[in-house]
Amino acid sequence: MRKSNFLFGIFLLLASNSFAQEIEVEDPEAANSYKVANLQVLNKTTAKTSLLEIKVGEKANFSGIDISVRKCWQAPLDQRPESKILIDVSEIKIDEKKEERKVRIFYGWIFASSPSLSGLEHPIYDIVAVGCKNK
Repeated sequence: MRKSNFLFGIFLLLASNSFAQEIEVEDPEAANSYKVANLQVLNKTTAKTSLLEIKVGEKANFSGIDISVRKCWQAPLDQRPESKILIDVSEIKIDEKKEERKVRIFYGWIFASSPSLSGLEHPIYDIVAVGCKNK
């Protein structure tokens, strides 16, 4: 009797393992990922702001800097409002040979609720997360 219970237990274990491999688990963060990031860029020398809408995975050129959006995440409606955007910012510089080259100046998450937490440190530009849209 014990041997049959043991074999039945092994059968259930093997069956449950093969069943578990067939089930796809959804990423819980994917439900809050959006396709378009809204960014505000401040030019400190002219005191002018510009609103940019950049699709995730695309790049925008803004006065000599390239801004690429990697991810855009927004909190669910039942939680405290928060948007965070993963950006990659490169500056186009000209070297001694008059050749253009890109230099990464920032890569990281920026937060709409607290822009000073993780922000771009640039003498001319500030980039602030506004939000995400187009789920």
